[in-house]
Amino acid sequence: KERGVVTIRADTGTARSIDYNANKIEEAVNTAIELKRPYGLVGYSQGCANEMNFESMMISGTPDQQKVLTGEYGLVCRQLLFSAANGSMHGPATEAKVHQLITMIEEFLKYQQGYFSRAFISTTIDVLNSGLDSSAFQKFLGGTKSFLPYASRTFWREAQHLPHIPTCVIRGVLEPHTTPESLDMLSNTLTKQSGSALHDSQVHVYDAVGHPVYFKNRNGRILKNTDMGGAVQRTHHWSPLCEEVEYVSTDRDAE
Repeated sequence: KERGVVTIRADTGTARSIDYNANKIEEAVNTAIELKRPYGLVGYSQGCANEMNFESMMISGTPDQQKVLTGEYGLVCRQLLFSAANGSMHGPATEAKVHQLITMIEEFLKYQQGYFSRAFISTTIDVLNSGLDSSAFQKFLGGTKSFLPYASRTFWREAQHLPHIPTCVIRGVLEPHTTPESLDMLSNTLTKQSGSALHDSQVHVYDAVGHPVYFKNRNGRILKNTDMGGAVQRTHHWSPLCEEVEYVSTDRDAE
């Protein structure tokens, strides 16, 4: 307010695909352009991938979409908070666990076939299929796949970004005495399954940067040159959140 900065929140969705969220960012940016002011993009966690995807879609889009970035009131900076644009170890670890879970469930259900009727088994399978084929579940899968290595590589392989836009990042490494109690299990799980405690409970400090880490190409070099970096903060992934996580706060957090 002191500097006359107007904030416009894009109506993005948690666990929705980065293409869906990029379209929502485009709607918010068009609103910003109507104010006849240059704008910057601020992304948090998965929102950083949404932000990067929006810019790439505009560059590869129509002349009017390209003007959204390069016009008189175009993009001037990027800000990434605890970026998950390079994915997270939670993604491949969860995928491996899901595969094991499916195998265990299949073995369990095969054993139960001798105790239940054909009609009951068919009904159970139909219910499971209905849930897996539902719109909500498919949207959830589309949103979470950005945490997987193959999806991250696919995105960075096709991505395009402007070479003159500076990128600022905030990344952190958590400490036990400042970590919310609700993140204890998640942070310990990430440390165990990755072998490194240099993370904020969801992304590692060496992944939360403003350029691709696991895919090398011309666009990656462009982003690396525009990445201004930033000191590692002594904080956790939820530090930008307040009201959103108040319902899971505990007495220990208040102390």
